[in-house]
Amino acid sequence: MAEKKIGDRTFKVDPPLATVAIVMQARLMKAVGPAIDKLPDIFAGARASEGTAEKDRGNAAAVQALTGILSGLKPEDVAGLLKDLTEMALIKRPSGHYEPVDFDGDFSGRLGEVIPVITFVVREVFGDFFSGAVASGRGMGTAAA
Repeated sequence: MAEKKIGDRTFKVDPPLATVAIVMQARLMKAVGPAIDKLPDIFAGARASEGTAEKDRGNAAAVQALTGILSGLKPEDVAGLLKDLTEMALIKRPSGHYEPVDFDGDFSGRLGEVIPVITFVVREVFGDFFSGAVASGRGMGTAAA
């Protein structure tokens, strides 16, 4: 699907199985709830070229929006959601092979990379779903998870 260099590491996401994607979408919808108006910020700049001011502004807005959304959750729920989202990605190991992300192993001591990786995963895996929902004006805060 897509690759992105975050810090000094390269991450990749592939389309998840439909069941996994639907369960994660439901969890995200529940987390987003009343903050649905922040979704456009998460996807801002997603189609902009790397290294452009538009891309940089979009990335900054996405990180701020995700942080705002997560601030309304219980700490254990935040940790679980962040872990599950990051583990949807693959990380390029020194051997050059991609392996599944191990949240604790790959992010202990590198917590600053968690939100950028999650932003990347959400944009790539769920971008069409959430941007379509926002565009159609459907409220998602009442979804059951």
